[in-house]
Amino acid sequence: MFSTQQLRFRAYQPADQENILALWNDPRVLSGLTEGNVVPLSADHFDKLNFMIKDSVMFCVVEELEGGAFVGISAILTAEPKDRNATFGIAVSPSLWHKGYGGEITNFMVDHAFQHLAVHRISLTVFEGNDRAIALYKRIGFVEEARTRKLVWIDGGWRDLVHMGILDDEWAALKKQWAEERSMS
Repeated sequence: MFSTQQLRFRAYQPADQENILALWNDPRVLSGLTEGNVVPLSADHFDKLNFMIKDSVMFCVVEELEGGAFVGISAILTAEPKDRNATFGIAVSPSLWHKGYGGEITNFMVDHAFQHLAVHRISLTVFEGNDRAIALYKRIGFVEEARTRKLVWIDGGWRDLVHMGILDDEWAALKKQWAEERSMS
């Protein structure tokens, strides 16, 4: 188990299935996670989720430190370990949006992947229109690398899929810069 200022990161347990299914069944969350149809998902959906959990280098259930409320999930996946390229994923319960948890989760997972999992690069994808997420990823240090134009239909319109990434040396330089800025204030 890991913890940050406000959050605890722990392994998935079967008892988490109800919370995760509720998270995935929220259309505000699901429309940001899938290119597929936004439709109610049954417990059978866990076959797909269990594959992702087992395939992840690190899959975490995230809870609030104080009180233990379910916040969401986050994962680091690698397709080919020799390349040390990882993919980052995150889903936060909408009832807890605007509390800074997305930034805290992303910062922890990215730092952990570079510092302890020997990852060289982290990639992610996000749908155009998810401006808050894109701004967060840019603040963390991700840069836009490509777009797949008009890939997905969301809320009555076509959206691009934005591909973003960050390298280990870029992360190290940002951490050094942030430490210097903190020491000056």
